[in-house]
Amino acid sequence: MIKNKLVSSIMAMGICSCVGLTVLAKPEVKPINVLLLTVDDMNFDSVGAFGCKVLGTTPNIDKLAEESMRFMHAHTHASSCVPSRNVIMTSRYLYNSGVEGFYGVPRDIVNNPTLPEFFKTNGYFAMIRGKESHTTPYYPFPEWDINFGSEKRINGNTRDPDTFYSATCDGIEAAAKADKPFFYNINIYDPHLALYNWNPKTGVGLNRQDKDNHPSRIYKPGEIVVPGFLPDTPKVRQEVAAYYSTVRRADDSVGQVVKALRDTGVYDNTVIIFLSDHGMPFPFVKTAMYYQSTHTPLIIRWPGVTKGGAVDDEHVLGAIDLFPSLAEGLGMSMDKDVDGRSFFEVLSGGKQDNRDFVYTMYEENVGGNRQPTRSVISKEYGYIVNLWSDGKREFATATKGMASTHEIRRLGDAGDEHMTQRLNLFTYRVPEEFFDYKNDPDALHNLIDDPKHQKRIEEYRSEMVRLMKVSNDPLLAIYKQRHDKEKVEAYLTKLDAESKARKADIRYSRHPEKWGKKKKNKNSKLTDEERRKRREARKAKQ
Repeated sequence: MIKNKLVSSIMAMGICSCVGLTVLAKPEVKPINVLLLTVDDMNFDSVGAFGCKVLGTTPNIDKLAEESMRFMHAHTHASSCVPSRNVIMTSRYLYNSGVEGFYGVPRDIVNNPTLPEFFKTNGYFAMIRGKESHTTPYYPFPEWDINFGSEKRINGNTRDPDTFYSATCDGIEAAAKADKPFFYNINIYDPHLALYNWNPKTGVGLNRQDKDNHPSRIYKPGEIVVPGFLPDTPKVRQEVAAYYSTVRRADDSVGQVVKALRDTGVYDNTVIIFLSDHGMPFPFVKTAMYYQSTHTPLIIRWPGVTKGGAVDDEHVLGAIDLFPSLAEGLGMSMDKDVDGRSFFEVLSGGKQDNRDFVYTMYEENVGGNRQPTRSVISKEYGYIVNLWSDGKREFATATKGMASTHEIRRLGDAGDEHMTQRLNLFTYRVPEEFFDYKNDPDALHNLIDDPKHQKRIEEYRSEMVRLMKVSNDPLLAIYKQRHDKEKVEAYLTKLDAESKARKADIRYSRHPEKWGKKKKNKNSKLTDEERRKRREARKAKQ
């Protein structure tokens, strides 16, 4: 039950009447609150309300969807955490937000207003719980009235759903004491690695955050459906089952957040925006640019605006559009120099023109390896350019460590030609790809050389050029010269040098307080060729 102190303070301010209690005085009309609620690494189709083939994965999210508006063609704009979240916070693409990878931006050059700054300027109480160092251009970020992570206000396991209930109640209480509406960004860590009861190297076994923190439903390998882009083997089934168990725990946390909103009486005076930062942490999804990589289960509940159970199957939207949509809907002015565009009129059932494409991108992984990639996606098709793909450079991604990736390699080594081709694609990609996502959502058949699709491919290339121009994408010039291998290599070499310089500069650290405390990587000074030889040597011993 909620603390009596919280009930008293909220009732005294006229914000709500709680269950079992009556407010005699007519409550004062308060500005509406805003909750931005995210999960980490959850696929669009892992949610029941968005067609999940596995039963019972997300009962709480499904209930929220019943009372909200669902968007069937929404995407984030990056397939890794920090860049994706900063697009949401600034309504700017990676190269305009300044955050293209897992690094911070020097404070003296940050000039893009963020959501917490925007809401504070407009009289809101701004708070964050979870993913604190991943969400803003640098960390710690001073614009939060309360940062529940940095202030050590979360006791116990940060993946425990109960902590999301208490943090939500505490945030609502703090805003009530300040006599302000709140903007609260709650970021649930699940289903990001480590997956429940699973280690990609050692197999089944509880991780630190799993002890006394079990999902309300634990999936068995026989209960799940293996995605079409992965091989169906016993080990892959175990890993996918662990993922769905972690999805269920994320859903448990969502349920606790919503329960806290209801218990404190602010549920019907709060805009709720729910989405995932990108797709599941598996090969061909996270850090990739395929349909599954950025397709997000966007749900919006806006009291007095959206209708419960409404489904938008017409417009192609991006997470970059959330900021301007909030500004318009709340009647607040914002910086016009953004890349996003409001879709507020869609929330009330209206229609918008020019909602046919979304622009997605990837630049570098947590290690700073530059691999510039762009994609244009519609409801039916997707065009991808892997500028870095030259047949030699290897894709650097955390998903290499997944058991599913090792299974692809094992099957290829055992003579499975299809798996060998998949492994080569995963490792090296190809310069351009084009997919019929309506009929091939798993992106198994590259149509880039198919004569039947050449006219459409040119249309998508033209759309990419248009999006590059209007957003001042620095990749535009080299994209037009993408067939000139020498110029592309020179461009990539320049990016590599810039990344190396950033990694050596404390100003770009997301955790400057930990600077110099990390263990030295004995392989950090190896060349790519030396690393390749070491990998081959290890492989030969297996």
